[in-house]
Amino acid sequence: MADLEKHDPISVRWLSFRLRNGQSIGPEKLKAVWSDAAETNSCSVRREHGPDGHVVYVLYASRGLPMPRRAELRLRSMLEDAGYAFTMGAIAGGHPAGG
Repeated sequence: MADLEKHDPISVRWLSFRLRNGQSIGPEKLKAVWSDAAETNSCSVRREHGPDGHVVYVLYASRGLPMPRRAELRLRSMLEDAGYAFTMGAIAGGHPAGG
């Protein structure tokens, strides 16, 4: 597991996704997109390796994220508009950043 950034202890895991077709996204760009989608600067990103060896991008923000569904839809739209092909899990929001 490779941390891309330190996490705020009150942050929770909101979304995770995988890019397809050999695509990747850097931590700065991903954080900028997630921050814009979530409409907050209190967010972080992480890259993990799933059990099958694929890279999973994990997105964290405050437990009190005001409009999580809107953030998810905005993120999906931004990634699609940038030409990324991805598989994204449903919005979560209940898992502490450390776990």
